[in-house]
Amino acid sequence: MTEDEKSQQLVIDFKQTFNSERGKKVLEYLKRRTKFNQAPRPCDNLGRIDPFEVMYLEGRRSVIIEIETMLAKEPGESKGIQDHE
Repeated sequence: MTEDEKSQQLVIDFKQTFNSERGKKVLEYLKRRTKFNQAPRPCDNLGRIDPFEVMYLEGRRSVIIEIETMLAKEPGESKGIQDHE
């Protein structure tokens, strides 16, 4: 299988997984769990923003962004998809 075919199949796999009823439920759960729609502003007990906690929370949110990016693609649109297996 060529790299382009692998990328196309990956888009198809994402769509089949997350466009199913169960996949939609899981994605909604992940969005709630990661507070996807809220900008992270974790503070310590003195009200100072913790940059490491912000990075951690943004990393969690980035997974949701990756899933939604893949769902927005068409199988023939493999630009920017890299398979890291």
